[in-house]
Amino acid sequence: MKETRFTMDRRTALQTTISAATLAVAGCLSKDPDDDADFRIGGPWKPSRDPLDGGSQLRRLGITEALVGVDYDANPTPELATEWERLDDYRWEFALREGVPFHDGESLDAAAAVESLRRTADAAAFADVPIDAIEAVDEATVAVETETPFTPLPAHLSRNEAVLLSPEAIGEDGSVTEPVSTGPFAVDTLQSGTELRAVRNDDYYGERPEMEIVRYEVVSDDQTRRMKLENRELEMARILPHEMVSALESTDEIDVYRHEVPRIRFLTFDTQSEPFDDDRVRQAVDHAIDRAAITEGPLNGVDDPAVGPFSPDVTEWANPDLETDRYDPDRARSLLSEADWTVDGGDSVRTRDGDELAVDVFTFDARSLPLIAEVLQDQLATVGIDLDVTVMEYSTMVDRVGQDSFDSYLTSWGTLWYPDPDRLSDMFHSEAASLHHGYENERVDTLLEEGRELRDRDARRERYHDIQSLVLEDAPIAVLTNYANVVATTSAISGYEPHPTELHYGLDSMTLEE
Repeated sequence: MKETRFTMDRRTALQTTISAATLAVAGCLSKDPDDDADFRIGGPWKPSRDPLDGGSQLRRLGITEALVGVDYDANPTPELATEWERLDDYRWEFALREGVPFHDGESLDAAAAVESLRRTADAAAFADVPIDAIEAVDEATVAVETETPFTPLPAHLSRNEAVLLSPEAIGEDGSVTEPVSTGPFAVDTLQSGTELRAVRNDDYYGERPEMEIVRYEVVSDDQTRRMKLENRELEMARILPHEMVSALESTDEIDVYRHEVPRIRFLTFDTQSEPFDDDRVRQAVDHAIDRAAITEGPLNGVDDPAVGPFSPDVTEWANPDLETDRYDPDRARSLLSEADWTVDGGDSVRTRDGDELAVDVFTFDARSLPLIAEVLQDQLATVGIDLDVTVMEYSTMVDRVGQDSFDSYLTSWGTLWYPDPDRLSDMFHSEAASLHHGYENERVDTLLEEGRELRDRDARRERYHDIQSLVLEDAPIAVLTNYANVVATTSAISGYEPHPTELHYGLDSMTLEE
């Protein structure tokens, strides 16, 4: 029996009229690289040539495409596949668009797609995706078989690592020298640490972009990105601090966009070592945090307090029945006392067996995390917890918490960077989680595994809602805030619509007034 059929609707089909012409590299890259770009973007993230090694910027700039995209409701949608079918528990088939050229003129067919997808499936990034085989059924159909029933497969095939590359772009050793794909823009020059210059793909199968040249510049400093925008050295500045919003909104000829994305800031506890091996201490921290004070203070009211991993404003996968306001410092004090952490009087640090309740939190300098950590210091002090904050490089923090015991770390994660609640496995499964909390709950593991196998969306939703309730009670993490991206552009830009999962910038639908 054929089930779970997903087909491109008429509106999408009309928007993606296919050109039969193939793309010549010389024609695509004909612009003088010394010419000023039509559109200049400044952001903190470094572009990479290889989609398996930080390929998000390639996708966001409209250079690479995958079989599956993500729509504006944060659900899987056709991209280079026009439809897909789940033939049985293990086998899926994806129908390719016809007449799609890669940037180098090679044609996208099933053989090319299979070669690219096998490279993806063999990569460490896809180690937890149970793909067993990928094969060409015919020139326009790709089959994917999984080792176990795996409902989130289309969502995982929308990931940046799963974009399709030209066979000519992949070396015999599997390396990628140039990211040659099928998007509305093609790479002209790429300096991984500093800049990417892209030119319009005039033979793109879909709607042709109005802009001819786009330049993405790595500008790591927030103030510098803002200054470059104000000085007309950029048309778009991305991921700006929330404290800049008021000033930018009062600046002439600059538009500011604030849009919530499926991302949260949260504390992660080491549940295997003292003091956070005691769930009462973790719950006490959770109740001691005034999330509204965080969002109205250092975040300037741009973000909202978070209830769980998913925001109900972004996705239906969010459990609507979670307790919305858990701030209760009296309850926090009671839980700490139950755990034998006592206080002599006032707001002094609690002790147990002569040891003070002094804990470390590691974090990194991005997404206002150090400012939030300072607020947490004050809030936890009111219930008798002495919090010491250490700010370090992100990679250093990850290495530190992955090797030794720790107390806690403050971080930020995208919770739907592939559009399926299977992302909760990365967060909470006792064997598959990427978070370093050491959390184990057999019921949570079972629900996560059932959620991967079930076909019925309502049955899956029920499992994932239950998971969110259980995790809230066990508190291996303390969710703090949701997250809104702050993007500022020149007012000469029109047609910009922020994507809910940050998959792309929508350059192909934007125009820049002269």
